[in-house]
Amino acid sequence: MVKHLLLFIFSLIVSLGCFAQTEEADSVVVKRTVSPSLYLDYGKLFTIPTNFETKYEGGVELLFLQKFPVIIEVGQAKLSPEGAYSNGIYESEGFYYRIGTGYYSQFLAKNKIGISLRYASSSFSENGRIFIESPSGTQNDFIQNIVREDLKATWYEVVVYSDQKLTDLFTIGVNLRLRILAEYDEQSPVDVYSIPGYGRSFDKTIPAANFFLKVTF
Repeated sequence: MVKHLLLFIFSLIVSLGCFAQTEEADSVVVKRTVSPSLYLDYGKLFTIPTNFETKYEGGVELLFLQKFPVIIEVGQAKLSPEGAYSNGIYESEGFYYRIGTGYYSQFLAKNKIGISLRYASSSFSENGRIFIESPSGTQNDFIQNIVREDLKATWYEVVVYSDQKLTDLFTIGVNLRLRILAEYDEQSPVDVYSIPGYGRSFDKTIPAANFFLKVTF
């Protein structure tokens, strides 16, 4: 459902963008107190053909006084990392969101830079199978099935923001993130391996980058 919602948001962004470009070019530009935006992380779409992961992510931003953003991001991810276990298969899937605020500054006429702090949470499931065979046959083969539901994880992010204004409506940019794991539902004897929206659970800090297309109304 989240996948369909994000695809709908992207279609809406493009449709509204094409419509807005037909307005008269000499309309008066008014500096608004609040500027709402929708955006899509288009970089995630390039992961769809890979076996490693499938991700869809988008968000909503309210920019106050052209400087102070309030940001909500949502996403869905299905991760199938090769080599998660040396003798087995593994997959995690779930939904995640982030919410935060920060500060933007006009760097050049068509560029902004900024920094923000965000709180993030993920709800996900894991499925997998670990198997170890006894070559000599003197010991029983070991098989561990992994079926886990309703797992939770939370983390914080420090985000450095940079953008390039293409038109009055469209902006492209990048978010450079440092993710800091707060807590997750630890498991035994085989722990959680991959958290959708965050990454590997045993890495307590993870750098990441997101490329986005944003539409400001």
